[in-house]
Amino acid sequence: MSGYTPSSPQMRSSPNHRLNKMQTTAVGDGETVNRLYEGAICIVLAAGFSKVEQDIEQISASAGGVSDLAGLPKALLPVAGKPMLDHWWEYLFQNRLISDIFVVSNALKYKHFERWATAKGIAVSRVVNSGATTPTKGRGVLRDVELGLRRAQQILGDIDGRDVIVFAGDTLFFKDFDLQRILDFHFYKGGSLMLYYGRRPAEKPSERGMCQVDAQTSQVVSFVEKPASGQSGSEFPFVSPLFYILEPAAWKKITAYNAGLLQRSGSSSTLAGDGSFSFGRFVQYAIGDLKLPFFGMRMPGAFHLIGASCGLQEYRQLDESFKKQLHGEDGMCTDRIRTRTYARVGLMGNPSDGFHGKTLSVTIRNFWASAELWESEQLRLLPHPLFDPSSFSGLADLHFIGRREGYYGGTRLLMATCKRFQELCTSRGIALPSKNFTLRYDTNIPRQVGLAGSSAIVNSVFQALMKFYNLSDEHIPLENQPSFILSVESELGIQAGLQDRVVQVYQGLVFMDFDAEYMKEHGYGRYERLPRNNFDWLATLPFFIAYEADPSDSGKIHSNIRARWDAGDEEVIAAMKQFGDFATKARAAIEARDHGALAETMDGNFNLRRSL
Repeated sequence: MSGYTPSSPQMRSSPNHRLNKMQTTAVGDGETVNRLYEGAICIVLAAGFSKVEQDIEQISASAGGVSDLAGLPKALLPVAGKPMLDHWWEYLFQNRLISDIFVVSNALKYKHFERWATAKGIAVSRVVNSGATTPTKGRGVLRDVELGLRRAQQILGDIDGRDVIVFAGDTLFFKDFDLQRILDFHFYKGGSLMLYYGRRPAEKPSERGMCQVDAQTSQVVSFVEKPASGQSGSEFPFVSPLFYILEPAAWKKITAYNAGLLQRSGSSSTLAGDGSFSFGRFVQYAIGDLKLPFFGMRMPGAFHLIGASCGLQEYRQLDESFKKQLHGEDGMCTDRIRTRTYARVGLMGNPSDGFHGKTLSVTIRNFWASAELWESEQLRLLPHPLFDPSSFSGLADLHFIGRREGYYGGTRLLMATCKRFQELCTSRGIALPSKNFTLRYDTNIPRQVGLAGSSAIVNSVFQALMKFYNLSDEHIPLENQPSFILSVESELGIQAGLQDRVVQVYQGLVFMDFDAEYMKEHGYGRYERLPRNNFDWLATLPFFIAYEADPSDSGKIHSNIRARWDAGDEEVIAAMKQFGDFATKARAAIEARDHGALAETMDGNFNLRRSL
């Protein structure tokens, strides 16, 4: 047993090709579809004054190789050989869901951005001068956004039905950024979108936008901008950087919000200095007071953040990191991820797991399935040399293998798991980094004998994907993982219940209660991994596994029972309750170390199954 290129960079054609790839029912609302057709407007914020610019200016006359950077705005400092904003531009230029781009700069660095825009084929009119010449003369981020919106309306006319993307070009950049995945999630959910990540130990809430996100719906339930220690929001687990996609209902409130602040204060410089015009303050108001829907997409651990307070050292670290990635020193990890999932035995209660019953199962060390995954240029799923054959010595050989192994190998399980994993992460608002992998599997679990061989492969692949993308139970809770594995098999038409998937995820000796009301409320059952001493005692008993060498499809065994249950067959309904009682008694027998009572319940469970 087992232990525990569009022709114009400003304008994009209607992205019909994206709609062809998306089901209408998967989009948040009809208005979102209309906004998808028109394309989003992007406002890049680059009007701030950063510490790294100050550091460069201070040592520009000394040695250190930074004198040629003096005078450049941070957003145009080179990262891996090209301006930081160029990295963003590559994403924006190639994406048909973004139709127009505007850059807001301060007066001191305006000419730099004007030249950058000209080189990219962007009209100079799309570079907006905020008028600020020093940090103390800054207008505040939200008023800079308002400037960008006003310029967009002047040039484009009516933009009332379009989404607006706002991000800080000199503040946020991350490795393996996948803008398309973020846009897909936004159109899937509707509303407005923000990115967020798990709060890091060294981060101070008083310097960040803090938020709470509903794990099931991905909706942001609360947001507080830079709360002081002990204030509401300082305990929130997540941090949101300045990257937002605003629906019209949200961005249209910005002008009135700014006007209200100015009317109450009468001094724009004072408000800008105390952070009243910060974008986070507006988001806090939009979520808390206006009750506008914001959804959060979680960023994985591969993101790089470099803010206005970061200096020359942090900039150099960012530059070095991306240089390594560009030259393959850091971007292509050669380490191989290996995972293993053991076969399982349903000790008691089987097959009531699919009928709101109770079961007791245990994993066994004798048989297992494994997955091996490593980063690669292309995404490749490797067929197994034995279980996914494509060449044979002759018809007789093909007949023998087809009769013994069936027509379906494991490659379909790999593909279905990867497909559903992508959908799961999108639905849960997890922004996976953009990187590919090669995946292969192996197994020694006898096929089609009821030892959960299919789900063992699926779980091994799922766990490998979790590790590859640096995800944990915090991102996808343990109790939700069995349902995901079952969804993969259900998509392939494999008849099964949750029992196998639960015990293979939790491992060891697991008691499961699939009470209908509890599952309806929570989306999963009550799963309890019993203490190790119970497992160890069970392992001392003389258990044997008997199975046919030439079996039929084990999934078909449950088909008749399901039809009878759906038809309200009283015998089946009563039997499922009895199976659950057997599981409860078996647990009690194990905890009491009563092997006689355990044997009696096993006999009763087997006899009841035979009678059905």
